[in-house]
Amino acid sequence: MSDLADDQARFIAVLQRGPQAFPEGLFADPPGRALLGLKAHANTISHARLVAIEDSFPRTRDHMGAAAFNNASRLFVEQPEVRARKFLQIGKGFATFLNGQGAEQSCCDLAAIEWAWLQSYHAAEASALRLADLAGLDESGLLDLPVTVHPAVRLVPVLSDIGVLLPELAGQAASTAAHLLITRPDAEVLLHPLGSLQADLAMRAGDLPNMRNLLASAIEMAGEAEALPAIFALIEAGMLARPGE
Repeated sequence: MSDLADDQARFIAVLQRGPQAFPEGLFADPPGRALLGLKAHANTISHARLVAIEDSFPRTRDHMGAAAFNNASRLFVEQPEVRARKFLQIGKGFATFLNGQGAEQSCCDLAAIEWAWLQSYHAAEASALRLADLAGLDESGLLDLPVTVHPAVRLVPVLSDIGVLLPELAGQAASTAAHLLITRPDAEVLLHPLGSLQADLAMRAGDLPNMRNLLASAIEMAGEAEALPAIFALIEAGMLARPGE
């Protein structure tokens, strides 16, 4: 590694880890002055990380309470792998971290949902497949229609009552749902509580290249009477797209 590359690596380490990573001779100023500036920098970056976590998980913060959330988020952002992240990715794994800290399941589920919502919001654009797109197809054309999962789709398993966590889903069988489907067929991110058949089909959809395989899989799982309604529900939710669109 060149001297420049060595200096850059040391400088980045100081930016990420703060004054404790400060090497002698890195800056031209006397060590005391350089450390004073680094401490100010460390405080600024630490605060920005905590704000980024709050902005990523506002409902989780409200659900946990500010004090408990702030304590957990401070521990989370002090992890080396978290300190090295860009702010847009800083919340990755926060739900798992909360679970490891013994947080209530509802807090872990809500954090997982909020993170998936953000990932859906920032996902690539694509045109969602609509039921109207199927209207003009004959049987062969419909069965051979290539399909893929829309890039904004996220499927979140939940163990708590999401009807309580997300009051806007009241009346949508949210209290008994074990999965939440998150889609963004247009500009708005949408939430869909799923029954077991729809969730199983959603999990398989990424490995099914066309409508024929999707329908066959649904029939295999639940029979013909329930297969089509389940597929139509996923299409209406905006879960599918045509490859390349």
